[in-house]
Amino acid sequence: MAPFLKNYLLAALALGTTSCFNVVPDACNATLLTPVSQASGPKTGAVNRPAVFTLTYTPTSGCGTLGNLVEQGTGNVRTVSVNVNYADCSCAVPATAGQTTYTFQPTQAGTYYLRFVSSSSYLVDTLVVQ
Repeated sequence: MAPFLKNYLLAALALGTTSCFNVVPDACNATLLTPVSQASGPKTGAVNRPAVFTLTYTPTSGCGTLGNLVEQGTGNVRTVSVNVNYADCSCAVPATAGQTTYTFQPTQAGTYYLRFVSSSSYLVDTLVVQ
């Protein structure tokens, strides 16, 4: 076999096998933190009774669907964020506001500060539990 043909075949083989290892993750499938634009709920509550808050958020496109809520914190301060799933890189559907509920069940009496992640910082609701 001619040397140039042998080198050509070896290069083609090397390229073919390494391309299988360079699998790029699907950048169009993403879960993004989405700011809460409005939060409403009770100002008072009772121990071991659920307090339900309504959260309004707007995805970046109409193809976003609610993924989950993430609660962090302990004691009397809780931080809640909304995650939205996107499965399409190009979405022609305009974004519309969505709503979901967050349920907090206090186990002790006291004043709780519920911080909902917003575009500027936090929307803070205070819940007094007796």
